[in-house]
Amino acid sequence: MRDQPATTEPVSSRRFAGRTAVVTGASRGIGRAIALRLAAEGAAVAVTYRERARDAAAVVAELAALGARAVALPLDVREAAAVAFLASADAAFTTGVTLLVDGGYTLK
Repeated sequence: MRDQPATTEPVSSRRFAGRTAVVTGASRGIGRAIALRLAAEGAAVAVTYRERARDAAAVVAELAALGARAVALPLDVREAAAVAFLASADAAFTTGVTLLVDGGYTLK
């Protein structure tokens, strides 16, 4: 028996059109995959990173190629001031942040 897809809804559904997502750790791995999926479904995406500015810029370029609005923001979610910094994502987009995804932080 073949595995069934998790959803039958097409990726092009644009269900996040008009929304802005902040995805932490989006410069690589799971965070990157989440950012790409949200963009494919219509969201504007703020790609946050702690140390990988070049990787984050590459993800922003991928998102732009999908037609999404995107910005890279340096952000270390381990710092209390980082939470306040998320307001800069609001400044980057006119719609305001409506989705927050922790795609990269791990507690060590």
